[in-house]
Amino acid sequence: MKAILLLILSSIILLYIPLNRQTPKYRLNIGFDNRIPLLPWTVWIYFSYYLLLPLSIILTWNSRFATSLLVTQIVATAIATILWKIFPNGVIRPRIEEGNRFNERLLRLIYSHDKDCNGLPSGHVLHSFVSCFFLAKLYPQIWVIFFFILFAISFSTLTTKQHYFVDMIGTLALAPLIIELSSIIHL
Repeated sequence: MKAILLLILSSIILLYIPLNRQTPKYRLNIGFDNRIPLLPWTVWIYFSYYLLLPLSIILTWNSRFATSLLVTQIVATAIATILWKIFPNGVIRPRIEEGNRFNERLLRLIYSHDKDCNGLPSGHVLHSFVSCFFLAKLYPQIWVIFFFILFAISFSTLTTKQHYFVDMIGTLALAPLIIELSSIIHL
């Protein structure tokens, strides 16, 4: 069953690609977004998401939380996909000056491949929230580490200019509702 759920999750995550190529109709930026600095070094925190998601699956695989994690990630991704389709919103990114610093080159690479749609909900924040939630349940003695990881990844979406503040806050508010909905579905 877990293998099938993992296949479904992998398939539904791939829907991000065509939806990310949509033309955004909405921008949810507020004045506060202009005060958040671009911090290219935080691209490493932003990239840690790509380790967190598979690591959460690996670490929970043989636990009682594996199926719940997978179902919740599927529900979260499905809801995000629907919202991105009916409410295509995006982020205007700054121009990164040409330079040889590795962090800036990495940000330019992200900007060139990750188009500016799919702002709310943030996939990074949503998947990280779900992953950290179940990892904290699995390892309650170190829950604060998972909270810190979620906090760091969430804020890195702002300092890399991948998301607006409303995207991050809206996703953090939506995530517990998705977890609750998933627990009802998974009964």
